[in-house]
Amino acid sequence: MVDDDMSSAESDHESRRALGGGAVVHPQGHVPHVTQGAYETAYTALTVVFVSMLLLTNIIGLKLFALSTDLPVLGGLLRVVESLNASWFGQDPGAATLTLTAGLITYPITFLCTDLVSEVFGRKRADRMVLLGALASVVMLGVIQVARVLEPAAIWNVPEPWSAVFRADLISADGASASSEAAQAAFSFAFDAPGTLLLASMTAYMVAQLVDNRLFHFCRRLTGGRALWFRNNMSTGLSQFVDTMIVNGIFLRFYWEMEWAPIAAIILSVYVVKFLLALIDTPLCYLGVFLLRRVVRDDARRIEAERGAG
Repeated sequence: MVDDDMSSAESDHESRRALGGGAVVHPQGHVPHVTQGAYETAYTALTVVFVSMLLLTNIIGLKLFALSTDLPVLGGLLRVVESLNASWFGQDPGAATLTLTAGLITYPITFLCTDLVSEVFGRKRADRMVLLGALASVVMLGVIQVARVLEPAAIWNVPEPWSAVFRADLISADGASASSEAAQAAFSFAFDAPGTLLLASMTAYMVAQLVDNRLFHFCRRLTGGRALWFRNNMSTGLSQFVDTMIVNGIFLRFYWEMEWAPIAAIILSVYVVKFLLALIDTPLCYLGVFLLRRVVRDDARRIEAERGAG
């Protein structure tokens, strides 16, 4: 009989009774602890990184920024893109910048994650990660919409120096802050785009990521499992082209209400930079695959050793 004040550890120990094959009996309703091996831990970690980067992409992707074409090393190629934008789409040839979306900071990492998972864990695991990312994005959008409609508190205001950018009638008499109305307007603007952006992003994301996974494995079969660099860049390059056209075509046209000429220029600029980033991440893909396979191999050896000891 187990005393009521017995520690949970002792109770758990008492509740375990070895049966003929070494099975364990647990109290009714008890969920036994199962140690997660390195294989599952690695997959979980990659999924967390993937989902985090995807959510951040849908938040920061609202911002359009200017990238100088005078950068060292890559400046020559960027100037070629600028020239093409001028001749094909009528953009200002003297701007010396390319217009890009801030999602470039995080989105390429999602493709690196899917390639790593596809290579080490298989296509089904990669597809599952893609679907989890889509679900998390929908949840994020719902939370954002709830936060936007909440009534702002009167004491919530915009401090200096940010208050200077708002209308004079929204700034306090001492000029130290802007009203909660201004703060609500700033918050609403910052999170206004994710609805349209998420629609564009999810459409592009589901198509592009699933294309990426399938093309990756097609190239793998084509090369007999060799040339990781080839399938990594081929799958990422094509899927990012699909993604860039869909997401920017929808978002820039229906949210920013841009004309098609500047949209096409942005699509070309974004895609070229994305492809350059994909080339740069090739060594990271090789390193990631090497480390993951080592972890998985060591985990398999540990499990075999435990089975042998049992």
